[in-house]
Amino acid sequence: MPTTLNHTRNHSPRNGTRKKIIFVDDEPTILECFEILFQPMSHEWDLSFQTSGIEALALMKKKNFDVIVSDMRMPGMNGAQLLVEVVQQHPHIVRFILSGYAEQEAVAKCVGAAHQFLMKPCDLETLKSALVRVCALDVFLRNDKLKALVSKMSVLPSVPSVYFRVLKELQSPYARIEKIGEIVATDPGMTAKLLQLVNSAFFGISRRISSPTEAVQFLGLGTVRSLALSIHAFSSFEESKATAFSVQRVWNHSLQTGLGARKIAQLVNEDVQMADEAFIAGLLHDLGKMMLCSNNADEYERASDLARNQHITIGEAEQQIFGATHADIGAYLLGLWGLPVSIVEGVALHHTPGKAALRNFSPLTAVHVANVLQHETAPESKGEAPASLDADYLAGLRLQEYLPQWRAAISRISKESTG
Repeated sequence: MPTTLNHTRNHSPRNGTRKKIIFVDDEPTILECFEILFQPMSHEWDLSFQTSGIEALALMKKKNFDVIVSDMRMPGMNGAQLLVEVVQQHPHIVRFILSGYAEQEAVAKCVGAAHQFLMKPCDLETLKSALVRVCALDVFLRNDKLKALVSKMSVLPSVPSVYFRVLKELQSPYARIEKIGEIVATDPGMTAKLLQLVNSAFFGISRRISSPTEAVQFLGLGTVRSLALSIHAFSSFEESKATAFSVQRVWNHSLQTGLGARKIAQLVNEDVQMADEAFIAGLLHDLGKMMLCSNNADEYERASDLARNQHITIGEAEQQIFGATHADIGAYLLGLWGLPVSIVEGVALHHTPGKAALRNFSPLTAVHVANVLQHETAPESKGEAPASLDADYLAGLRLQEYLPQWRAAISRISKESTG
């Protein structure tokens, strides 16, 4: 096997912050394509190419990398086995794996091995966009302790193959509701949860829905796509040992926040994509709480006690205990998954929207407001300081006049979901 691409591309950096990325694939022609495609990024990325896992691990002992991108199907050591070794030897590295649908089960068995799956055949521009987004995370979350915290977590959900398949079907000009239903039906656990949800008071459907295709028809394609992602994320966590934490309670709050954020976005403008992104960000805004509590139960109990005893917000307590908040941690994982920056921002800054780089109505605005108003409607008597609206942020956007309308909408959603 030719090894001419077992090398590193060195260029004079414009600054000292170039990201070091290593690509591993036993097909030299694939690596040649990567090298050509990413040549324009050489001022930002320091690229290396290896044709086997063994050679990649040897190079990684000599040089520090930020990201690894590995093919799944390789002779000798496959991609999943390689990433398991990377987890053990270099846990700080962001790990991508390229795999086909048939290989997802093998990859899924390697818990925590891959931060992000990309389906094959993979459009090279899609891969490039995913890498750009991951490398740009430092702009949002420049916190080494955060990265170390996430990399050490053993209970870490990965993006489900069902979500990717639904997304791919939605992007097809021939997308069909029946096909989406068939895709969802391939995952029995997700099917059961989706049918439970669609028949619950949250959606207020008058007759019982009994199949995934019917659920798609009633909920809509965008809603099902969002729920496929969030259901998988929540199902990755078992009930935590920490007494202050309940997965079911967080799920109920997150679902109501997602519905509320979508409604708020719809009341402000007619941008369907923004409403969908607000829904996803609302569904996942507290994902970091589950990550923290499932992996660090004792420390999270301490954070909850600290918030109650000092009457501070849970985010302030998390910062003291972990050096990062649940918003930071959830957003970091979603960024690794490759979700749109607007969703990552909506999760990262849902308590601190004033830190946003752009000042305009966005999914962040909708999630910030929906989260606070939902807590007002269903307060948790913990003694910790409640989340509050950022009045200066809303005033800067000239949105105060919407508050009565938004508050009424959130209250209505809360009542309907428990009716």
